[in-house]
Amino acid sequence: MKIRKKIEELSLISIIVLFPIFNISAQKSAQISIPFEIYDNAGGHMTLYFGLDQTATDGIDIHLGESGLPPYPPIGVFEARWILPENNFNGSLSSWSDYRFASGYPYSDTLEHRFRYQSADGATAMNLGWNFPPEVTGLIQDLVNGTIVNMPISGIGTYEVPNFTVLNQLKLFVYYNNIVTSLVDEEFKQTSYYLEQNYPNPFNPSTTIKFSLPEATNVTLRIYNALGQKVDELVNTNLEAGWYNYQWDANNIATGIYIYELRTDKFISVKKMILMK
Repeated sequence: MKIRKKIEELSLISIIVLFPIFNISAQKSAQISIPFEIYDNAGGHMTLYFGLDQTATDGIDIHLGESGLPPYPPIGVFEARWILPENNFNGSLSSWSDYRFASGYPYSDTLEHRFRYQSADGATAMNLGWNFPPEVTGLIQDLVNGTIVNMPISGIGTYEVPNFTVLNQLKLFVYYNNIVTSLVDEEFKQTSYYLEQNYPNPFNPSTTIKFSLPEATNVTLRIYNALGQKVDELVNTNLEAGWYNYQWDANNIATGIYIYELRTDKFISVKKMILMK
């Protein structure tokens, strides 16, 4: 338990990335944002996001919530991230979100993403999980020749990566078939676990956090500071399926970057927010 707690604290600290304040004020949600889960069997878990936006680039789109990440944490601490496509995926940019440019909707095309991971201490399995809308399918492949891992994916599913300590980076080909933003916003979010970006962000002194649950489950919603220390707990109870809104009043909290974590029986997601007084 002590090892797992330490891993969770280090994971929270590792997701803090500072960036210029003047960019934060323009942050908005991507037009299409789809979660992709990566988790081991030793407590490590990360929700990555990919999708589309008419303002996205292949680099770091701070206005869409993307942020460049520091080097990987020490071996034994779980981490997962997208490798961004600069220099044919051989550059230094990585992020927990990877949004690509869409000229308009309905949108159809095939886009390649790449992701990398490392397991927590004691892990013997690495798993991938997805919940795609009908207009999105995918293919997961290894980087060698697509024969060790060659897994078509669609709908809701999971996949255990073979030999995950060696195959620690994979391709995800995403096939969009006439997708429109309203389908994702209204249908997909209502039938999935989904944690939205708080609004407003930055904020002073209060902000609203919204999330959806597709089924009844135990739920905690906690706030952490930049050191990974819990500063508040907004929810710790069983909730029915549906949308929920909770307001965090930070009137007595210092200016800074904070992390909010939604945790259920089957889902964990974290996002950062800015308190600016």
